[in-house]
Amino acid sequence: VINIAYFSTPIIAMEISRATIIKSCPKKRIFTGIALTALLYTFINIPLVRFTTPKTPAETAKFLGSELLPTLAQSLLATYLALLGGPVASIAYLGALEAFEWLCPILPNPPWAVKALITTLIPVVGFLSVSSSVSPFTLMRYGIISRVEVESRMGKAKKSTGLSWIAIAVIGVVLIFSSTGLLGFQLSVIASGSMRPTLDVGDIAVIVQIHPEKIRVGDIIQYWRQGDPAPIIHRVIEIYKVGGVTYITTKGDANTAPDKPVMVTGTVGKLVFTIPKLGWITIYLKNFIAQAWASIIGNIQALYVILGIILISSAYGIHRYRNQPFRKLRRRLK
Repeated sequence: VINIAYFSTPIIAMEISRATIIKSCPKKRIFTGIALTALLYTFINIPLVRFTTPKTPAETAKFLGSELLPTLAQSLLATYLALLGGPVASIAYLGALEAFEWLCPILPNPPWAVKALITTLIPVVGFLSVSSSVSPFTLMRYGIISRVEVESRMGKAKKSTGLSWIAIAVIGVVLIFSSTGLLGFQLSVIASGSMRPTLDVGDIAVIVQIHPEKIRVGDIIQYWRQGDPAPIIHRVIEIYKVGGVTYITTKGDANTAPDKPVMVTGTVGKLVFTIPKLGWITIYLKNFIAQAWASIIGNIQALYVILGIILISSAYGIHRYRNQPFRKLRRRLK
């Protein structure tokens, strides 16, 4: 009970203050209020020293992707819930996340980039779900949508469009989870031609984990070699044991020389079937993100300056709007 009170008290206090702040924002500036409130509580949850710790572009990218963006996404959804349902809604959301983390101490540990995508997309799915399930009149009352949008949302076409966006978001999250192996299988995009003609560049390999004893010569397996940036997907050409330890030799179908033997100490991924060419979407997207990310990291200081200017300008705009009635009163008194 003491532990529950210890961990729940900060959440309750923060969400009550969050709900108070967001509900005091004017309707005409509600989106600005949501953004500023979410940013405020993002900076509260992330220690200031974490913003100055990254020294290299790689460390900065990891910080932005694994800490800042997921925390901001969660804060945006919590702020949206606090606006529509009060502190109880945001407490239920964040409390469920904390409870899941504490009650499930053994959780998968995917790479930080995959984890960042998952923890960022889940709040996005939640945001879309809430927006589609809440009455349009409620959204209009809080300034989220206008009366014209309410009338348009009452049609079935708009309703189906909202559901389709939720479906797309859910599919996206499922695809990301599948890339980590959490759903019992893993999707891996073929990025080289070493397995031609069996596997071509852009194909998606569906991988399942099996025990080493079930591997047979001729199977196509996926494994990681120390020092390699990506897993290897090649065909098994030899299996042997030395001192009770299993070693596997693989070779790409298009390669002339076999790979160095690898020692198998755990489960190994086995190819079960292939989805042709669909992986080109991921390859193009990965290249685009890499180029865009390189541009952002190269100008990270300018990005912080622009973010600061936006925050100050938005805060000043809200301040002016909220004080507008008092300025009119002062003019009348003069």
